[in-house]
Amino acid sequence: MKHNYTIGFDAKYANAELNGLGSYSRFIINALAKACSENAYLRMYTPKRLPNREYDKLDALPNVESMEPDGALWRKLSSLWRLLRISKDAKRGDVELFHGLTSRLPYGLARRDIRSVVTIHNLISLRYPKQSNIFERIIEYIETHSACRRADRIIAASEATKRDIAHLLGVSHEKIDVVYDGCNPIYSEPVEIEAVEEVKRKYNLPERYLLNIGDMEERKNFGLIVEAMAELPEDVHLVVVGRETGYTRRIKSRIKSLRMEERVHIVRNVELEERPAIYKGADMFIYPSKFEGFATEILEALTVGVPVIAARGSSLEEAGGEHSIYVSSKDCGELVDAIELLSKDDELRSRMIAEGQRHVKYFRSEVAAYNIMKCYRRIGIDLSE
Repeated sequence: MKHNYTIGFDAKYANAELNGLGSYSRFIINALAKACSENAYLRMYTPKRLPNREYDKLDALPNVESMEPDGALWRKLSSLWRLLRISKDAKRGDVELFHGLTSRLPYGLARRDIRSVVTIHNLISLRYPKQSNIFERIIEYIETHSACRRADRIIAASEATKRDIAHLLGVSHEKIDVVYDGCNPIYSEPVEIEAVEEVKRKYNLPERYLLNIGDMEERKNFGLIVEAMAELPEDVHLVVVGRETGYTRRIKSRIKSLRMEERVHIVRNVELEERPAIYKGADMFIYPSKFEGFATEILEALTVGVPVIAARGSSLEEAGGEHSIYVSSKDCGELVDAIELLSKDDELRSRMIAEGQRHVKYFRSEVAAYNIMKCYRRIGIDLSE
């Protein structure tokens, strides 16, 4: 006889963010909801319900339910509810396992006999302390270290993150499972030529371009692509999609000094439904980030059918597979050479696209669900029963 388990999730970012942690959270909940539709009920605990069509799709699944603070006081103190009260509400809702999807766990789970798993995406603020203020670093260390100490199991977003958790937080390797992220199913759908032409018209994009997607932070190394552009022919254009930061202002100044304002196109507020067409229109995807816990954007590019050039040395090689091209995050000349090689060698380009689409099969939602279920099974929650 099958046991019907109730699993709780910290769904703050699943509801509040379209990309990044939000995309990951929805991917995992959706994968488990489909894989365990007959013997698991999933509760998404979110401190404040915000408009989000992707989240609404999850809430509409028959074995998924969204939960918010109960009572006016906790709705007003929603951040404290997420930290201190969820455990009580989860126990009242017969939750047997709680999964913190974004490096945090509410307090009191063990006291209420609820087993727990926490996903750690990266420890970037500890690896690169100069890129965040000391208050942010202290809070992140305390909360992440506490979650890792209290959790029954830890899921790392990559082997690189697993090594960091063990080294920087002193956690045993034996307590950590690696489960890779995947990308939204929308990237697996065919992209029509008309859709590509439509986004080019809407955002005034050039006919051919290199592409970079991601928040324009210093760690993302957008400046290296700009320096490479100065060494490439004038008909080569770059499209960057992402949120601007203080770092972007410095890079814009550099673009101006290089007289490349007409060749570098910065685009903001691109809808999720438009992103596959933005990828599809690109000649290649360039991602020279200095460090990532994982890079879903690389999976998105490969899934759509765009060859990838990325930086070596963190988790990007795990995301991109052995047939993508990797360069130093500090060597502009190496990046220029890689772009020129891929631009001129059609056979290489075709092979990279074909191998990339084979590679992304290892990141399907069924694979993620299977690996998370293995993690749960190690602490007594067998969703295959």
